[in-house]
This record gives sequence, structure tokens and C-alpha cells, in this order.
Amino acid sequence: MSGNITALPNSITASMETVTRDTTLEIFTIIQLTYGIPSTLFIIFFIFFLGFGKKYSNSFYRLVQFDLLVNLLTYLNSWFAVRIDKHPIVVPFLKALTYQCPGFLTWTRYFAYWFMHMQFLSAIALSLHRISSVFFHSQYEKMWNYCLIPFYLLCIFYCCLCNALIPGSITDVYIRNDTLMKTSYISVMVRAMTLTAIFSAIYFVLLILVGLTTSKVVTWKIQAASITNGGIGKKLNKIAATYGFIYSGILAWSLLNTFNSNLKFLPTFVSQISANLLPFASDMMTLALPYILMIHDTNVKQDILRRVPVSRTNSRIVSSSFVISR
Repeated sequence: MSGNITALPNSITASMETVTRDTTLEIFTIIQLTYGIPSTLFIIFFIFFLGFGKKYSNSFYRLVQFDLLVNLLTYLNSWFAVRIDKHPIVVPFLKALTYQCPGFLTWTRYFAYWFMHMQFLSAIALSLHRISSVFFHSQYEKMWNYCLIPFYLLCIFYCCLCNALIPGSITDVYIRNDTLMKTSYISVMVRAMTLTAIFSAIYFVLLILVGLTTSKVVTWKIQAASITNGGIGKKLNKIAATYGFIYSGILAWSLLNTFNSNLKFLPTFVSQISANLLPFASDMMTLALPYILMIHDTNVKQDILRRVPVSRTNSRIVSSSFVISR
């Protein structure tokens, strides 16, 4: 007696040139470009801006530059990995790109998961830097300057190691008979989504714990130094809550998609909406840092907005890392 259960295919191969126009996606793309282009230029500006000036010579700003660079590459990669291939007008460009650079689009799928790990590492490093400035006040600057290059290399190695848990290519993009083709490996994709949910949960907990620890440690430092600024602790708690909200949203999306890929409990239209909203959730985390620096970092605010801070203390708050730096 044969069962009625239909097994998922190991892979699905289809032409990328048969994609049809989707008005909803076009509207979403226009919105994404509206805020994405100026935000990208803003990130590039800050990468170079923080490289000049004595007040930005602290190793903390090297980590900020690293975080900005990671976010920039993550954002650019996302367009090739999951966005522009859904638009028929862009297919000829992707086809020409694949002719000139075979494997490029395949690698963007790989780096979509790779950059997820790198983003969390660069974010948590900022808070760890500030904690080290409290416990190793006289040595932390020398320590970080000495360890920056090894730290960057260790991050790269770690991300590659995490991606090695994915058993093979998720998607292959290639030319066959003068047609742009894509092969998606279903079992690999499900495994990748499951790993994404697991790592997202771990990173979420770590970021919250480190963020709250930084808030408590820095508040303790301020109190020990008899600096009267009660609003700083509250500001850091608000920052931690804001980032907790951002990462919890991404975590919720990852878990929801993982469960749905296995249980199929969501209606098709809900799954489609989830796919459409993914770039917005990603952009919320990826593009926020320049604006956060403009709002909370006193040095940046003075140099760019030419504003004199209300407080005359030497403290300055950098929100993306739940930070106060001296």
C-alpha cells in the first residue's frame, strides 16, 4: 500500500530569465532604494571620516569602521543575493555578469549567510571594547591596537567555519545553452535556515547579555568617578532595549521561516509577505549605525552638526554598541 506523502525534491532547476514583473516587489524596491542609496553613501562617508582626526584615533573607532565596512558589504551583497534577480529588467545585466564572472552570483548566496555571522561579531566587539576599557583602563588601548588585525582574521575564520556547517552550495547560478539558470538545493537550504535560526538565537542572547553588562559596568564606572549624570544609565538601557527589539525581530523572522519550511503552517500569501519584508528587517540593522552615531556620539555631533554638547563631561555615548567611551 503506497503512502500519500510526497517527498521534497533534492534540487529545483529553473531559468532565471522567465521571472515575471511583480508590481508589489517593484514598489518595495523603490522604497528600499529611496533610503538605501543615501544610507550607503553615508556609510562610505563615515568609513573615511573616522579615519581622520586625532579624536578618532582610539581603537574603538577602528572597530566602528570595521562594523561600518561589514554593514556596507552586507548590504551590497544582499542586492545580488536575494533582491535584484526578481526583476526582469535586471536579468540581462545578471546574465552578462555571469558570463564575465562565472560563479559570482553563487558566491553571493554563500556570503549572505557568512555576513550574518560577521555582523554579529562586529556588533558585539564594540561592547567588549568598552568593557575592557573599564577593567583594563591603562592597557586596553595598547591591547586592542595590538590585537585588531588578529581579531579581524579570527572573525573571517570563524565565519568560514560556521558556513562549513552548511553541507554544500545552497544555490548555483550558471549559464546553460545561453540561458541564465539557477539550481536550488532544497535539503541544503532547509539546513541553512535551521542553522540561521540557531545562531540567531545564540547571538541574540549574547548581545543582550553583553549590552546589559556594558550598561551596568559603565554606570558603575561613572558613579565610582563621582560623575553626576543619571541620564546616561537610562540612555544605555534604552539603547539596549532598542537593539534587543531589532535583533528579536530578526530572530523571530528566522524562527518563523524555519518552522514554516518544515511544517508549512503559514498560508502562501503570508509566506510571500514574509519574504517581501525580509530586506526591510535586514536593512534596519545594516544601515542604522551612521544615524546612531549622528545622534549619540558627541565627537561626531560636534564635527558634523557643529553642535556643542549640553554636558561638559568627557563622556560620549555610542548607541550601536551600548557604549560610553572616554
